[in-house]
Amino acid sequence: MSLLWLFLLPLGPLIGSYLAITSTKKFQEELNWFLAFAGAYLLGITLLNLIPEVFQTFDPYKGLLVLAGFFFQIFLERFSEGIEHGHMHIHHKLKTKVIPFGIVASMSLHSFTEGIPIGSLLMNNNPSFYSLLFGIILHEIPAAFALISILKGIHIATKSLRNISLIYGAMALLGSAISIYLKSSINEEFFDYFMAFVIGTFLHISTTILFENTEQHHFSKKKLSAVFIGIALATLISLGLH
Repeated sequence: MSLLWLFLLPLGPLIGSYLAITSTKKFQEELNWFLAFAGAYLLGITLLNLIPEVFQTFDPYKGLLVLAGFFFQIFLERFSEGIEHGHMHIHHKLKTKVIPFGIVASMSLHSFTEGIPIGSLLMNNNPSFYSLLFGIILHEIPAAFALISILKGIHIATKSLRNISLIYGAMALLGSAISIYLKSSINEEFFDYFMAFVIGTFLHISTTILFENTEQHHFSKKKLSAVFIGIALATLISLGLH
C-alpha cells in the first residue's frame, strides 16, 4: 500500500469546511441525508469489518477498550457539544467573535485519535485500511461542516475559519504519521487494542448520528434510503476486501 493514500485524509474536513464557508443554510437538508448515509456506513464497516478483524481471538480486555472508547466519546462531547455528529445548534452558548478553543481542541483530538489506527493498518497491508479510510473521510465531511458553520455563526473572521479548517484537516493525517513513526518501537498488539478503543468511539458516533438525526424516532423515506445505501456500500466493500 502506498503512503500517498494517507493524503486523502484531509479531504473530508476540507470539503466540509469549504461548504460551510460557502453557505450554511444552502446545504442543511443535504447534510441531514449525508449524515444518515455516513452514520450507516460507519456502523456498517465497524460491525462487518473492524470488529471481526480485532476480535479474531477472544480477549476480554479488547471488550473493555470498546467500552472505554464508547464512554471516552461521551466525555469528549462535554467539550465538543456533539459537533462530530453534525450538531449546529449551540450558537447561544458562545461569545460572538471569540474562538471556542475547547470545542476546536476536542474536535481536533477526536480527529487525531481516528487517524492513529490508519497508519498501523497501512504498514500491515491490512485490507481494512481502505474501508476505514473511506469511513473517516465520509464522517469528517459533516463534522467539519458543523464545526465551521458554528464558528461562522458567531462571526469568526473568514481568514481564521480557513486556518482552523487547515489545522483540523491535518489532525487525522498527523495521527497516522505518528502511528507509522512509532510502529517499529511499539508492540503490534498495542495497535490492536487501540483499534478496539476506536471501535467504541465509532459505535457511539454512528448510532448517535442515526438516532439523533431523525424526527420523533422515525426515518423519512429519503433518510431511510440514505441509510440503506450506506449499509449496502459498507457490505460491498467489506465482502470485496475479504
